[in-house]
Amino acid sequence: MKRLSIAMVSDFFYPVMGGVETHIRYLSEELISMGHKVIVITHKIGDLVGCRAVGNIKVYFLDIPVLCRNTTFPSLYSNLPLFKEVFDNEKIEIVHGHQTMSNMCIEALFHARTLNLKTVITDHSIFEVGPFENIVVNSLCRLALKNIDRCICVSYTSKENTHIRTMIPLEKIHVIPNGIVSDIFYPREKKQSDERIVVVASRLMFRKGIDLLIGAIPLICKGDPEVRIIIVGDGPMKEGIEQVLDENELYDRVEIICEVDHGEVGDIMRRGDVFLNTSLTETFCIAIVEAASCGLHVVSTNVGGIHEVLPPDMITFSKITSEDLAEKVLMALKKNNHNPQDYNKRLRNIYSWERVAKMTEKVYVDIKETSLSYLDRRKEFKGATGFISRFMITMEYIFLFFLGGKSR
Repeated sequence: MKRLSIAMVSDFFYPVMGGVETHIRYLSEELISMGHKVIVITHKIGDLVGCRAVGNIKVYFLDIPVLCRNTTFPSLYSNLPLFKEVFDNEKIEIVHGHQTMSNMCIEALFHARTLNLKTVITDHSIFEVGPFENIVVNSLCRLALKNIDRCICVSYTSKENTHIRTMIPLEKIHVIPNGIVSDIFYPREKKQSDERIVVVASRLMFRKGIDLLIGAIPLICKGDPEVRIIIVGDGPMKEGIEQVLDENELYDRVEIICEVDHGEVGDIMRRGDVFLNTSLTETFCIAIVEAASCGLHVVSTNVGGIHEVLPPDMITFSKITSEDLAEKVLMALKKNNHNPQDYNKRLRNIYSWERVAKMTEKVYVDIKETSLSYLDRRKEFKGATGFISRFMITMEYIFLFFLGGKSR
């Protein structure tokens, strides 16, 4: 197998914690262990600027201003010199962007096609097609991803959503699930106490259904006076949770852990009996796989691609109401007769990062060498509606010319 030179690009990476960040880190580490060269390109985070090492991964923290939600300011052409310099210095062959809502990802892939590099994007989320801001983003994605070589989605639900939004042909879209680290997420040998514990691990934001969680907490605690709840995560809706704890005097029964390293999440999950997921939209939800691998039964809203992730006996689905979530959690706590070791044994082979990396490697290898000229790219956008796209592509090549560069 030829050694590949790959650049992972996204606005989302460590030290910020999240599903995309974790995916990039462990996929990169596994590809490196398989003999490939992998670097990560992201924006500066606090004092992290320039080229740094994160574990055994070389990471470029580029000095690009952040607009909001940890995403960079859209600047289609001005970042071309930065990306080109890194691609050239590292002799990159494949640019693999992560998340269509990442400006860095979209810009890097657009520039990579200009430089005739192979391109892959992994879309980790499901987005509505309707809202105005999403229409704008989807239009930009269709321009930047028009000539994408391959697309990876983490569920079949996500595949359909990405196809509709970006118009990437279905034959170019592959479904590869997320992975888990079996050394971190494994079940306890035996229960240390008679406590009944519910674990929640999530960003505390609206789309994660934290409003539902806020409503469910007092109902769960009222329904079982012995239950305790552990919430792992931080975000803008943390104050709402703290308020409901104050109003119901539940601070002695609900623990909030804001800052935790990903390697410590497994230790917290092993304390629990039931894992609660309240998401309003979700492509895959790696947290429910991690929880089930630790031997917890999962109670979750049935949204997005969640129904594809776990076997039916490992998960109980709830209506999107606080009342039904609380009822399903209390039922799961009362039943609680599953075999945690069996959960782990069945999941760790399906969701191993080694398997994910091998499937991703096959996607890379199957991409044929293609050389797109300026005229080839212009021809992709026809009629009056394609005028803006043709103009933007023309400006890209003019800018590259004045940089003294050329397509490979």
